Amino acid sequence: MNSVPVRDLLPDHASHADERGIPIDRVGIKGLRWPITVWDRANQAQSVVAEIDATVSLPADVKGTHMSRFVEVLNSVRGELSLHTLPDLCAQVQRRLHAHAVQLDVRFVYFMERKAPVSGVASLMDYGAAFHAKREGEKFDFVLEVRVPVTTLCPCSRAVSERGAHNQRSWVDVWLRSDEFLWIEDVVEAVEGCASSPLYSLLKREDEKFVTEAAYDRPRFVEDLIREVAGSLRERATWLRVSVENLESIHNHSAWATLEWPANNSDITMTGAAAPAVTLEFGPWITERRAAFHLSQAQLARRIEISPSLLSKVESGERALAPERFGALAEAFGETEARVALRAGVVPGELLRRIQGDPEGFLSWAGG
Repeated sequence: MNSVPVRDLLPDHASHADERGIPIDRVGIKGLRWPITVWDRANQAQSVVAEIDATVSLPADVKGTHMSRFVEVLNSVRGELSLHTLPDLCAQVQRRLHAHAVQLDVRFVYFMERKAPVSGVASLMDYGAAFHAKREGEKFDFVLEVRVPVTTLCPCSRAVSERGAHNQRSWVDVWLRSDEFLWIEDVVEAVEGCASSPLYSLLKREDEKFVTEAAYDRPRFVEDLIREVAGSLRERATWLRVSVENLESIHNHSAWATLEWPANNSDITMTGAAAPAVTLEFGPWITERRAAFHLSQAQLARRIEISPSLLSKVESGERALAPERFGALAEAFGETEARVALRAGVVPGELLRRIQGDPEGFLSWAGG
């Protein structure tokens, strides 16, 4: 006689019907601390501890959601969270919880090695970062958030003072969507290049002199800084929000500014077509082309500036190749970068815009 599992004998109140007729926008778990691995431009990967909010929409006629299933899905992926893995992770949550919409907010501290401007001494700087991923039906949306601390020096103070000018630490918060892959480092460096000076964890005396004088030569109002940051990033973004707060050193309040570009367009939704994806065909294609060019894995890995072990995983289909490596791979194989991207299952931004502009023509050509 087969015994019935104990869990099947227990009541499942979450699956009961609800008669109040009120849907819930987001319900789930908040503040789950979880070890993850994120892509690192210098070292390929960085292990961090993230704080995760995971929620789904709940129909009006369903009493509750199954909170434990969020953790079960996160536990099943064991590690890497990126634009490469998040679309599938969101889809898994949708399936497990029978939800139309799912949202994951993944916040973590990201470290970068920075060298002092004169002495060259190295130290680590920490930056706040977050991945905001949402899947509603078949539509996937991804927003990268980065918080960058910088130094700003007041132009007015410099203009009216005979002996110096006041400066302050400033927080620059950036949220953006992009058709291309952006490293966290790309955003940090863009913001720091717009400020009076970057911040450093470690400075020697010669570095302090350099940083102080450099800031004096690059005064920035909060309005200057936010416009510079938006101008620096918007060519690579499809949507951008920037917030700047100057923690004033001679006032008991902060100076603050925010902007959104394009204006009133925060509901932009990406299809996910531009997200790097692991495809079974791409890895074997690389292996085939590598053999045709008589290249070992070590030789090709060196040409496209990744490790041989990572290339091995790409060829086996375990990992995706980061889009910024497509150009080098195209050069190694005598292909165009666009063709390599399509082989990898990534639709280049310009091609995606052309398809969106004439979907009927594309479907007619593709036989859809």
